[in-house]
Amino acid sequence: MPGQQNTTDMLIIGGGVTALSIAYHCARADIDVIMLDPDAAEAAVAPAARPVRTYQPGNVHNSELTVRSLADYRAFPPAGGADLVLSDVGWLVMPTDRQEAAELERELAVQRAAGVELEPLTPDQARAHNPWLDPAGAESAIWCPQSYLLDVDKVVRGYAAGAREHGARLLTGQAVTGMDAKSGRVATARGEFAAETVVLAAEAGSGELAASAGLELPLWAQSAELFRTDPILADGEFDAPFTVHPASGLKTLGAGRSFLVGLERISQQEGMRDAWFKETAEELATRYPKLKGVGLHSVWTGTVDVTPARTACIGRASGAHERLIVAAGYTGQDLGQAPATGRIIRDLHLGRSPGVDLTPFALTPSAQAAGGA
Repeated sequence: MPGQQNTTDMLIIGGGVTALSIAYHCARADIDVIMLDPDAAEAAVAPAARPVRTYQPGNVHNSELTVRSLADYRAFPPAGGADLVLSDVGWLVMPTDRQEAAELERELAVQRAAGVELEPLTPDQARAHNPWLDPAGAESAIWCPQSYLLDVDKVVRGYAAGAREHGARLLTGQAVTGMDAKSGRVATARGEFAAETVVLAAEAGSGELAASAGLELPLWAQSAELFRTDPILADGEFDAPFTVHPASGLKTLGAGRSFLVGLERISQQEGMRDAWFKETAEELATRYPKLKGVGLHSVWTGTVDVTPARTACIGRASGAHERLIVAAGYTGQDLGQAPATGRIIRDLHLGRSPGVDLTPFALTPSAQAAGGA
Protein backbone atom coordinates (compact mmCIF):
# COMPACT_ATOMS: atom_id res chain seq x y z
CA MET A 1 0.00 0.00 0.00
CA PRO A 2 2.93 2.45 0.14
CA GLY A 3 2.94 5.47 -2.16
CA GLN A 4 0.96 8.10 -0.26
CA GLN A 5 2.21 9.92 2.83
CA ASN A 6 -0.28 8.33 5.26
CA THR A 7 -0.65 4.98 3.49
CA THR A 8 1.53 2.02 4.34
CA ASP A 9 1.90 -1.76 4.41
CA MET A 10 1.91 -1.87 8.22
CA LEU A 11 0.66 0.63 10.77
CA ILE A 12 1.85 -0.06 14.32
CA ILE A 13 -0.07 1.59 17.16
CA GLY A 14 2.10 1.82 20.28
CA GLY A 15 5.49 3.07 21.32
CA GLY A 16 7.00 0.66 23.85
CA VAL A 17 9.76 -1.88 23.36
CA THR A 18 7.40 -4.39 21.71
CA ALA A 19 6.14 -1.86 19.15
CA LEU A 20 9.71 -0.76 18.40
CA SER A 21 10.89 -4.35 17.96
CA ILE A 22 8.05 -4.97 15.51
CA ALA A 23 8.91 -1.78 13.61
CA TYR A 24 12.57 -2.78 13.39
CA HIS A 25 12.09 -6.40 12.30
CA CYS A 26 9.38 -5.53 9.77
CA ALA A 27 11.23 -2.57 8.25
CA ARG A 28 14.33 -4.74 7.97
CA ALA A 29 12.22 -7.20 5.92
CA ASP A 30 11.38 -4.36 3.46
CA ILE A 31 7.86 -3.89 4.83
CA ASP A 32 6.76 -0.25 4.64
CA VAL A 33 6.11 0.70 8.28
CA ILE A 34 4.55 3.65 10.09
CA MET A 35 4.51 3.57 13.89
CA LEU A 36 2.13 5.86 15.77
CA ASP A 37 3.62 6.50 19.22
CA PRO A 38 1.36 8.61 21.47
CA ASP A 39 4.00 9.08 24.18
CA ALA A 40 7.43 9.34 22.48
CA ALA A 41 8.95 6.15 23.96
CA GLU A 42 12.55 7.20 23.31
CA ALA A 43 12.18 10.30 25.47
CA ALA A 44 10.17 8.53 28.18
CA VAL A 45 12.40 5.49 28.73
CA ALA A 46 13.77 5.06 32.25
CA PRO A 47 17.58 4.82 32.34
CA ALA A 48 17.68 2.08 34.97
CA ALA A 49 18.43 -1.52 34.07
CA ARG A 50 15.62 -4.05 34.30
CA PRO A 51 15.82 -7.73 35.22
CA VAL A 52 14.61 -10.25 32.64
CA ARG A 53 13.84 -13.84 33.56
CA THR A 54 14.00 -16.54 30.92
CA TYR A 55 12.43 -19.42 32.88
CA GLN A 56 8.64 -19.04 33.13
CA PRO A 57 7.38 -21.77 35.50
CA GLY A 58 4.16 -23.31 34.28
CA ASN A 59 4.29 -21.49 30.92
CA VAL A 60 6.73 -23.27 28.62
CA HIS A 61 5.50 -21.27 25.61
CA ASN A 62 6.51 -18.06 27.42
CA SER A 63 9.91 -19.55 28.20
CA GLU A 64 10.42 -20.30 24.51
CA LEU A 65 9.87 -16.66 23.55
CA THR A 66 12.23 -15.36 26.24
CA VAL A 67 14.95 -17.85 25.27
CA ARG A 68 14.69 -16.75 21.63
CA SER A 69 14.79 -13.11 22.73
CA LEU A 70 17.88 -13.59 24.91
CA ALA A 71 19.77 -14.85 21.87
CA ASP A 72 18.77 -11.67 20.00
CA TYR A 73 19.85 -9.44 22.87
CA ARG A 74 23.25 -11.14 23.06
CA ALA A 75 23.94 -10.00 19.47
CA PHE A 76 21.50 -7.08 18.92
CA PRO A 77 22.57 -5.64 15.57
CA PRO A 78 20.46 -2.45 15.99
CA ALA A 79 22.97 -1.23 18.59
CA GLY A 80 26.01 -2.29 16.59
CA GLY A 81 26.53 -5.42 18.65
CA ALA A 82 26.53 -3.47 21.93
CA ASP A 83 26.45 -5.62 25.03
CA LEU A 84 22.97 -4.91 26.40
CA VAL A 85 23.19 -7.63 29.03
CA LEU A 86 24.75 -5.80 31.97
CA SER A 87 25.04 -8.79 34.27
CA ASP A 88 23.72 -12.30 34.81
CA VAL A 89 21.87 -12.41 38.13
CA GLY A 90 20.34 -15.90 38.04
CA TRP A 91 16.76 -16.93 38.76
CA LEU A 92 15.91 -18.98 41.85
CA VAL A 93 12.44 -20.55 41.93
CA MET A 94 11.18 -21.65 45.36
CA PRO A 95 8.08 -23.91 45.38
CA THR A 96 5.98 -23.56 48.51
CA ASP A 97 5.06 -27.21 49.06
CA ARG A 98 5.70 -30.71 47.75
CA GLN A 99 2.81 -30.61 45.26
CA GLU A 100 4.05 -27.42 43.66
CA ALA A 101 7.60 -28.78 43.57
CA ALA A 102 6.38 -31.95 41.81
CA GLU A 103 4.54 -29.88 39.19
CA LEU A 104 7.69 -27.90 38.43
CA GLU A 105 9.79 -31.06 38.29
CA ARG A 106 7.38 -32.68 35.82
CA GLU A 107 7.89 -29.90 33.29
CA LEU A 108 11.69 -29.78 33.52
CA ALA A 109 12.15 -31.82 30.35
CA VAL A 110 9.88 -29.64 28.18
CA GLN A 111 11.39 -26.44 29.63
CA ARG A 112 14.86 -27.71 28.73
CA ALA A 113 13.64 -28.66 25.26
CA ALA A 114 12.59 -25.02 24.85
CA GLY A 115 16.18 -23.96 25.60
CA VAL A 116 15.90 -23.15 29.30
CA GLU A 117 18.90 -24.12 31.45
CA LEU A 118 17.62 -25.58 34.72
CA GLU A 119 19.21 -27.24 37.74
CA PRO A 120 17.17 -28.81 40.57
CA LEU A 121 18.53 -27.83 44.00
CA THR A 122 18.28 -29.13 47.53
CA PRO A 123 17.17 -26.67 50.23
CA ASP A 124 20.77 -26.24 51.37
CA GLN A 125 21.91 -25.50 47.82
CA ALA A 126 19.08 -22.96 47.44
CA ARG A 127 20.14 -21.17 50.61
CA ALA A 128 23.72 -21.11 49.33
CA HIS A 129 22.41 -18.98 46.45
CA ASN A 130 20.20 -16.87 48.74
CA PRO A 131 21.12 -17.18 52.44
CA TRP A 132 18.28 -14.86 53.48
CA LEU A 133 15.63 -17.50 52.78
CA ASP A 134 13.74 -19.18 55.62
CA PRO A 135 15.84 -22.25 56.57
CA ALA A 136 12.67 -24.30 57.08
CA GLY A 137 10.65 -22.83 54.24
CA ALA A 138 11.36 -25.08 51.29
CA GLU A 139 11.79 -28.72 50.32
CA SER A 140 13.49 -28.05 47.00
CA ALA A 141 14.25 -25.32 44.45
CA ILE A 142 15.15 -24.80 40.81
CA TRP A 143 18.01 -22.66 39.58
CA CYS A 144 18.14 -20.99 36.16
CA PRO A 145 21.27 -19.01 35.24
CA GLN A 146 19.44 -17.29 32.35
CA SER A 147 18.20 -14.27 34.27
CA TYR A 148 19.93 -11.01 33.50
CA LEU A 149 19.91 -7.24 33.86
CA LEU A 150 19.21 -5.46 30.58
CA ASP A 151 20.09 -1.91 29.53
CA VAL A 152 16.60 -0.74 28.58
CA ASP A 153 17.73 2.63 27.25
CA LYS A 154 20.04 1.00 24.71
CA VAL A 155 17.33 -1.46 23.69
CA VAL A 156 14.74 1.25 23.00
CA ARG A 157 17.13 3.61 21.24
CA GLY A 158 18.71 0.75 19.29
CA TYR A 159 15.40 -0.51 17.95
CA ALA A 160 14.26 3.03 17.09
CA ALA A 161 17.49 3.85 15.25
CA GLY A 162 17.48 0.50 13.44
CA ALA A 163 13.85 0.90 12.36
CA ARG A 164 14.52 4.38 10.95
CA GLU A 165 17.66 3.17 9.20
CA HIS A 166 15.53 0.64 7.31
CA GLY A 167 12.89 3.21 6.35
CA ALA A 168 10.28 3.02 9.11
CA ARG A 169 8.51 6.26 9.96
CA LEU A 170 8.18 6.69 13.74
CA LEU A 171 5.63 9.42 14.48
CA THR A 172 5.23 10.70 18.04
CA GLY A 173 2.28 12.44 19.68
CA GLN A 174 -0.15 10.42 17.56
CA ALA A 175 -3.14 9.49 19.71
CA VAL A 176 -5.67 7.33 17.88
CA THR A 177 -9.23 8.70 17.82
CA GLY A 178 -10.92 6.07 15.67
CA MET A 179 -10.29 2.85 13.78
CA ASP A 180 -12.07 0.85 11.08
CA ALA A 181 -10.71 -2.69 11.14
CA LYS A 182 -12.37 -3.73 7.89
CA SER A 183 -10.71 -1.02 5.77
CA GLY A 184 -7.50 -0.67 7.79
CA ARG A 185 -8.14 3.05 8.33
CA VAL A 186 -7.01 4.72 11.54
CA ALA A 187 -7.90 8.28 12.53
CA THR A 188 -5.76 10.57 14.68
CA ALA A 189 -5.98 14.25 15.59
CA ARG A 190 -3.30 14.86 12.97
CA GLY A 191 -4.94 13.03 10.12
CA GLU A 192 -6.03 9.64 8.81
CA PHE A 193 -3.84 6.65 8.01
CA ALA A 194 -4.54 3.54 5.96
CA ALA A 195 -2.68 0.22 6.07
CA GLU A 196 -2.81 -3.31 4.79
CA THR A 197 -2.10 -4.50 8.36
CA VAL A 198 -2.77 -2.64 11.62
CA VAL A 199 -0.75 -3.89 14.61
CA LEU A 200 -2.11 -3.20 18.10
CA ALA A 201 0.96 -3.00 20.33
CA ALA A 202 -0.21 -0.27 22.69
CA GLU A 203 0.04 -2.37 25.87
CA ALA A 204 -3.24 -2.20 27.85
CA GLY A 205 -4.55 0.42 25.43
CA SER A 206 -4.70 -2.31 22.80
CA GLY A 207 -7.80 -3.69 24.50
CA GLU A 208 -9.66 -0.39 24.20
CA LEU A 209 -8.55 0.06 20.59
CA ALA A 210 -9.71 -3.45 19.71
CA ALA A 211 -13.03 -2.89 21.47
CA SER A 212 -13.59 0.30 19.46
CA ALA A 213 -13.35 -1.87 16.33
CA GLY A 214 -15.68 -4.55 17.76
CA LEU A 215 -12.98 -7.05 18.81
CA GLU A 216 -12.94 -8.35 22.39
CA LEU A 217 -9.51 -9.15 23.85
CA PRO A 218 -8.89 -10.86 27.23
CA LEU A 219 -6.55 -8.16 28.59
CA TRP A 220 -6.72 -5.20 30.93
CA ALA A 221 -4.50 -2.68 32.72
CA GLN A 222 -3.46 -3.65 36.23
CA SER A 223 -1.77 -1.47 38.82
CA ALA A 224 1.74 -2.59 39.75
CA GLU A 225 4.26 -1.43 42.33
CA LEU A 226 7.86 -2.18 43.20
CA PHE A 227 9.28 -1.69 46.71
CA ARG A 228 12.73 -1.27 48.19
CA THR A 229 13.46 -2.35 51.76
CA ASP A 230 15.28 -0.22 54.27
CA PRO A 231 19.05 -0.81 54.02
CA ILE A 232 19.81 -4.26 55.43
CA LEU A 233 23.60 -4.18 55.19
CA ALA A 234 25.77 -1.58 56.90
CA ASP A 235 28.22 -1.72 54.03
CA GLY A 236 28.92 -3.77 50.93
CA GLU A 237 26.26 -5.02 48.52
CA PHE A 238 23.86 -7.94 48.30
CA ASP A 239 24.69 -10.97 46.25
CA ALA A 240 21.12 -12.32 46.32
CA PRO A 241 19.72 -13.54 42.99
CA PHE A 242 16.34 -12.86 41.48
CA THR A 243 14.11 -15.14 43.62
CA VAL A 244 10.45 -16.01 43.12
CA HIS A 245 7.88 -17.92 45.14
CA PRO A 246 5.38 -18.94 42.41
CA ALA A 247 2.41 -19.73 44.65
CA SER A 248 2.24 -16.19 46.05
CA GLY A 249 3.99 -14.30 43.26
CA LEU A 250 6.54 -12.78 45.68
CA LYS A 251 9.73 -11.70 43.89
CA THR A 252 12.93 -10.34 45.40
CA LEU A 253 16.30 -9.18 44.11
CA GLY A 254 19.34 -7.98 46.02
CA ALA A 255 20.13 -4.41 44.98
CA GLY A 256 22.91 -2.50 46.70
CA ARG A 257 22.36 -2.71 50.47
CA SER A 258 18.62 -3.44 50.14
CA PHE A 259 16.15 -5.83 48.57
CA LEU A 260 13.84 -4.94 45.72
CA VAL A 261 10.45 -6.55 46.39
CA GLY A 262 7.42 -7.13 44.17
CA LEU A 263 4.24 -9.16 44.49
CA GLU A 264 2.52 -10.21 41.28
CA ARG A 265 -1.25 -10.18 41.22
CA ILE A 266 -3.75 -10.91 38.50
CA SER A 267 -6.97 -9.14 39.40
CA GLN A 268 -9.42 -6.68 37.89
CA GLN A 269 -10.41 -5.29 41.28
CA GLU A 270 -9.77 -1.61 41.96
CA GLY A 271 -8.77 0.02 45.23
CA MET A 272 -6.81 -2.95 46.55
CA ARG A 273 -3.46 -1.23 47.07
CA ASP A 274 -3.53 -1.22 50.90
CA ALA A 275 -4.53 -4.88 51.08
CA TRP A 276 -1.86 -5.73 48.52
CA PHE A 277 0.83 -3.84 50.46
CA LYS A 278 -0.09 -5.72 53.66
CA GLU A 279 0.01 -9.04 51.81
CA THR A 280 3.44 -8.19 50.41
CA ALA A 281 4.86 -7.38 53.85
CA GLU A 282 3.40 -10.55 55.38
CA GLU A 283 4.67 -12.79 52.57
CA LEU A 284 8.12 -11.20 52.76
CA ALA A 285 8.29 -11.85 56.52
CA THR A 286 7.21 -15.47 56.00
CA ARG A 287 9.80 -16.27 53.34
CA TYR A 288 12.54 -14.06 54.81
CA PRO A 289 12.20 -14.12 58.62
CA LYS A 290 15.20 -11.81 59.06
CA LEU A 291 13.29 -9.12 57.18
CA LYS A 292 10.22 -9.18 59.43
CA GLY A 293 9.20 -5.60 60.25
CA VAL A 294 11.64 -4.06 57.76
CA GLY A 295 10.42 -0.85 56.13
CA LEU A 296 9.14 -1.06 52.56
CA HIS A 297 9.26 2.02 50.34
CA SER A 298 7.64 2.39 46.94
CA VAL A 299 10.19 3.02 44.17
CA TRP A 300 7.94 2.53 41.14
CA THR A 301 4.23 2.52 40.43
CA GLY A 302 2.49 2.04 37.13
CA THR A 303 0.38 -0.40 35.18
CA VAL A 304 1.06 -3.55 33.21
CA ASP A 305 -1.15 -5.11 30.55
CA VAL A 306 -2.24 -8.52 31.78
CA THR A 307 -4.34 -11.50 30.68
CA PRO A 308 -6.02 -14.24 32.74
CA ALA A 309 -3.53 -16.82 31.45
CA ARG A 310 -0.46 -14.61 32.15
CA THR A 311 0.36 -15.10 28.48
CA ALA A 312 0.34 -12.36 25.86
CA CYS A 313 -2.20 -12.08 23.07
CA ILE A 314 -0.16 -12.50 19.87
CA GLY A 315 -1.75 -13.21 16.51
CA ARG A 316 -3.93 -12.12 13.63
CA ALA A 317 -7.64 -11.59 14.17
CA SER A 318 -10.16 -13.26 11.86
CA GLY A 319 -13.22 -12.40 9.83
CA ALA A 320 -14.01 -8.70 9.63
CA HIS A 321 -10.94 -7.99 11.80
CA GLU A 322 -8.39 -9.86 9.70
CA ARG A 323 -6.38 -6.71 9.05
CA LEU A 324 -5.62 -6.52 12.79
CA ILE A 325 -2.62 -8.20 14.41
CA VAL A 326 -2.33 -8.00 18.20
CA ALA A 327 0.80 -8.01 20.36
CA ALA A 328 -0.22 -7.05 23.91
CA GLY A 329 -0.98 -8.44 27.37
CA TYR A 330 2.56 -9.43 28.35
CA THR A 331 1.95 -9.28 32.12
CA GLY A 332 5.25 -7.48 32.66
CA GLN A 333 7.22 -9.75 30.31
CA ASP A 334 7.27 -7.38 27.32
CA LEU A 335 11.00 -6.64 27.56
CA GLY A 336 11.90 -10.33 27.71
CA GLN A 337 9.69 -11.27 24.75
CA ALA A 338 9.97 -8.20 22.48
CA PRO A 339 12.65 -9.51 20.06
CA ALA A 340 10.79 -12.78 19.42
CA THR A 341 7.50 -10.90 19.05
CA GLY A 342 8.97 -8.62 16.38
CA ARG A 343 9.97 -11.63 14.30
CA ILE A 344 6.57 -13.32 14.80
CA ILE A 345 4.61 -10.25 13.65
CA ARG A 346 6.90 -9.88 10.63
CA ASP A 347 6.20 -13.46 9.59
CA LEU A 348 2.45 -13.17 10.16
CA HIS A 349 2.31 -10.11 7.91
CA LEU A 350 4.31 -11.86 5.21
CA GLY A 351 2.16 -14.98 5.41
CA ARG A 352 5.02 -17.14 6.68
CA SER A 353 5.10 -19.60 9.54
CA PRO A 354 6.64 -17.91 12.58
CA GLY A 355 8.17 -21.17 13.77
CA VAL A 356 6.30 -20.82 17.08
CA ASP A 357 3.04 -22.46 18.12
CA LEU A 358 0.77 -19.45 18.65
CA THR A 359 -2.14 -21.46 20.07
CA PRO A 360 -1.35 -20.49 23.70
CA PHE A 361 -1.26 -16.83 22.62
CA ALA A 362 -4.70 -16.90 20.94
CA LEU A 363 -6.76 -13.70 21.02
CA THR A 364 -9.95 -15.25 22.38
CA PRO A 365 -10.64 -15.45 26.13
CA SER A 366 -11.51 -19.19 26.06
CA ALA A 367 -8.39 -20.12 24.11
CA GLN A 368 -6.24 -17.99 26.42
CA ALA A 369 -7.58 -19.78 29.47
CA ALA A 370 -6.93 -23.18 27.89
CA GLY A 371 -3.43 -22.17 26.80
CA GLY A 372 -2.48 -21.00 30.27
CA ALA A 373 -3.85 -24.00 32.13
